[in-house]
Amino acid sequence: MTTISNTDLAADAHPASSSFDAQFRAANDRARRKAQLTRLALNVLGVVVFIAIWEAIPRYSVWVNEVLFPPPSAVLQAFIPMLTSGEIGHNIAVSLQRAGIGFVFALVAGISLGLVTARIRWLQYLVEPLLHGFRSIPTIALVPLCVLWFGIGEPSKVVLVAWGAFFPIWITTFIGVRDINLIYLRSAACLGASRRDTLLLVVLPAALPFILSGIRQSIAVSLIVLVAAELSGASAGVAYMMSQGHQLFRVDIMFIGLALLGAFGFLADRVFVALARWLFPWYAAS
Repeated sequence: MTTISNTDLAADAHPASSSFDAQFRAANDRARRKAQLTRLALNVLGVVVFIAIWEAIPRYSVWVNEVLFPPPSAVLQAFIPMLTSGEIGHNIAVSLQRAGIGFVFALVAGISLGLVTARIRWLQYLVEPLLHGFRSIPTIALVPLCVLWFGIGEPSKVVLVAWGAFFPIWITTFIGVRDINLIYLRSAACLGASRRDTLLLVVLPAALPFILSGIRQSIAVSLIVLVAAELSGASAGVAYMMSQGHQLFRVDIMFIGLALLGAFGFLADRVFVALARWLFPWYAAS
């Protein structure tokens, strides 16, 4: 009688297992690529349908004035000369600089204060009423004060953007650090981790989903506050360009500004999501 050992059985089963694993991975990759292409096609289709409806309404409707509601073709005709002259590029650069500087200040202050207030109980009780009270004040209500305190130059606009973007980052960081699972902290303490190691290697990674959520929300808030800041007094910027269009009764220029702001928000959100997936793949997977 021939005896078949366990080693022989494992050797026979290994090629079949490897083949099944390769087929599963290939099928999974195909399904993922198909889903991505389908999503991209639907995204493009949605934009095309929207532009087509927008183009048709002012041209074929007797109750819509093309001057007050210009079609995309008219907006494009106004956009090209402004782009070639460098006016669009200059206004975009100025607005992005203001939003970027204010957002960086908000990012550093929001994460730092969120960590401190969540980890130091007496400090939390001390500043919690003030921070929640300030958070309830609309940023637009501070525009007149910022103009009086900092003038109509760049500082007032950066301060407004930083103020508006600070609170979403602070509150999400605070909640993420405060509600961390105690098992993580006790496990780190049992392994002899110092306070610094616990903060950097346990607390921050555990609170990361909350922090990223606050950062993503603050990106949109920065653009919203930027418009209010530039409308309060500026010599350049996308919102300033829209204000000039309003004064000149050029609705097409105002539409250009709206399209640019929408593009800013969409691209900034997509870049942030892609960067988060690249830096923190475990967060994207969850």
